[in-house]
Amino acid sequence: MVDTAPASFEDLHRSVRTMIIARWIAVPWAFIQVMVYEVPYPAGYEAMAYGLSVTLILGNLAIWWLHRGARGMARARALALAGLALDIALLSGFVWLFAFDYDTQVWALLFIAPLEGAIMFQLTGALVTWAAIAVSYAARDVWAAEQYGNPLLWNSVSFRMGIGGIIAIVAGLMARDLMRQRAKLARALDEIQRIDRMRSGLVSMLGHDVRSPLTVIRGSVETLLSRRDVQEKDRRSLLESADRQARRLERLANDLLDLARLDQGRMELESTAIDVEDAVLDALTYVEGIDKIKIEVEEGLTMVGDPRRFEQVVINLATNALNHGQPPIEITGATINGQASLEFSDHGKGVDEAQLARLFEPFSTEGSSGSVGYGLAIVKALIEAQQGTVTYEKNEQGGARFRISLPRA
Repeated sequence: MVDTAPASFEDLHRSVRTMIIARWIAVPWAFIQVMVYEVPYPAGYEAMAYGLSVTLILGNLAIWWLHRGARGMARARALALAGLALDIALLSGFVWLFAFDYDTQVWALLFIAPLEGAIMFQLTGALVTWAAIAVSYAARDVWAAEQYGNPLLWNSVSFRMGIGGIIAIVAGLMARDLMRQRAKLARALDEIQRIDRMRSGLVSMLGHDVRSPLTVIRGSVETLLSRRDVQEKDRRSLLESADRQARRLERLANDLLDLARLDQGRMELESTAIDVEDAVLDALTYVEGIDKIKIEVEEGLTMVGDPRRFEQVVINLATNALNHGQPPIEITGATINGQASLEFSDHGKGVDEAQLARLFEPFSTEGSSGSVGYGLAIVKALIEAQQGTVTYEKNEQGGARFRISLPRA
């Protein structure tokens, strides 16, 4: 039954709640049927019928109480199984109890059980439940023939249980298909929400990460155009500032293109041996604030990867530490478990717990700088595309620590 259980805790939790409501509806119906039954009861049988009805109340109360605090799939599945077992036992109890009346149609109650099995566990649940009631009903007819002299008609047993089997198969298949459609719908909804987050993040990014360098570039150009008396030293400084911001925009454009390529599986990589220390030093020349970074890389450490993409990863992680962390910022490289590992540590506040689940999703986080977090998504995608891993953990001294691992050369 476990293999075909509902895809989520919410589905099973909802099914348990539905059956609780169904049992409360069944309670007055059961008492009324016992009261209005016209055939005289054998001694003590009416009391037993009322006892089964009271058991339904008590059992449903217990399931309702446990259901209120149910957390986790295992607990929900246990409650579903307990409710199904309770209903099979009570339905069989009524059918066996009224076996003294050969003409009664109480056996029809057994068809409720496969429907419940389908609701809870789809096709497997429906078939297992049907098998249980089929055995119970056959044993009941054998017992009734001996106890009350009822005729034992196997063709009647097979016909009735055959109808139950058909009900079980149809209900189970319908429930299975419904759950598959629900799963597809849930995946589609997740994808829509992901795209919507990316769209909102892109708008936010264009409002900050693009506007800021454009403002600097435009200010530099306007100063050079409007003032003829700019000294050569100041002119050069303005041009260098504009050039830095233009390169920042270029990296941003490349990052966005890479995100699209990675999402579509069109990224081309060229793997070669990389000297980690040299590659890190080269990459940091594109980062503002390098004086705040301390670098310590194991001598001779090499890894296999795409040099240009590795440079992109270092720039993004170093920029992330500078923008969202606090100095000292440390980059350390070493061999860990046979892999070349590079760690980026800072001493800021670290990543908020609420953001951890979506830390590496594009456009999912926004720091104090206002910059939207697409860099970590690119880091994760690029590293994994090169057969590596990237992880986050809390720095022992406070702050964040990102670790990338790639095969050694």
